[in-house]
Amino acid sequence: MNDQGLDTMVAGVRCRDVLADLSEYLDGALDAPRVAQLQGHLAECSNCARFGGHIARTLTALRRAMPAETRDQGPAILARIAALPR
Repeated sequence: MNDQGLDTMVAGVRCRDVLADLSEYLDGALDAPRVAQLQGHLAECSNCARFGGHIARTLTALRRAMPAETRDQGPAILARIAALPR
């Protein structure tokens, strides 16, 4: 999808906004109104639905491959990455 395609508005949501929220959506970390907005977009936008499906399958495979003792360390890892000098 090119940059112009990312500005496409479907069901009141731009593709770029769906992509920005996709990880939190797949993690179940969004509130119900935002979930409904994204689901409306995904139901009508085949590009985002296809991409989201690829990401969901990738995350599922990674989570299955990850040892159980490290699965809950995501927030700590993200905090360490955010703290790295830029």
